Amino acid sequence: MEFPHVGERCSIKDCKQLNFLPFECNHCHDIFCKEHFHIGSHKCLSFHDKITYTRVKAPNYPCSDESCKETSPIEMQCIKCKKHFCLQHRYHGCLEYSNEEKTMKLKKWQIPKKQFAEAKAIVDQEISDTLKKSKNTAMANKVRLMRIKGSAVGPKNVPMNERCYFLVHLPTTISNKHIGPSKGIYINMNWTVGKAIDSIADVLKISNNNNNVASACKLQLFHHSTGALICNEMDTLLTKLLENSELIDGESVILEYSNNMTVDTSLYK
Repeated sequence: MEFPHVGERCSIKDCKQLNFLPFECNHCHDIFCKEHFHIGSHKCLSFHDKITYTRVKAPNYPCSDESCKETSPIEMQCIKCKKHFCLQHRYHGCLEYSNEEKTMKLKKWQIPKKQFAEAKAIVDQEISDTLKKSKNTAMANKVRLMRIKGSAVGPKNVPMNERCYFLVHLPTTISNKHIGPSKGIYINMNWTVGKAIDSIADVLKISNNNNNVASACKLQLFHHSTGALICNEMDTLLTKLLENSELIDGESVILEYSNNMTVDTSLYK
């Protein structure tokens, strides 16, 4: 038996179901059954009226390059000028150094290089002075030989076990900024004195007229310690001079244009 005065019917026209426990919509305040009480089920107009739709406009950043029309939703600022640039123009030259800046930075970078060269020159001079004063000649020669080997140049076809090393002081008439006043050179100990001089002159790019009979002055080798001529016979083998201790591996020698038996050692530092 129905009780028409008990409960309420659903507000949906196609439903009108009698509900003893009706649901009231919080927005339109109409009565609905359990199937239509949800705002989506009865398409609540009051709920949609209360929603305010706000369209958020995404930021748009135009490229700062005058010839570019590209825009981007993401701002990409240059760390120097703080302007936005697209990916194509992100390298716009702002961070490049001017010629003045390059010159200033180059000068700044050259300062420690110059300081290192000056410090090295002082240390090298101190070592040289110590070696000259050393009472232990054998030890001094070994140390000098090791120092020369570190930067010596010479023909690559000379086997390692046949090399002998000398610190060669250039002729006073020669000025070579790339080499300096002296250079470590290695030659073959099995060569003659004449061939050794030819090889040294070739490596150091020094004019050599020893094979020219008409030449007035010949290139000759002198002891740096005494200024005395090492050998006046060009066909003498270096091995003979080394065995007789007339020449020492690692010794400082002077290469000079001279027909004399001695040279002034004070001219070769």
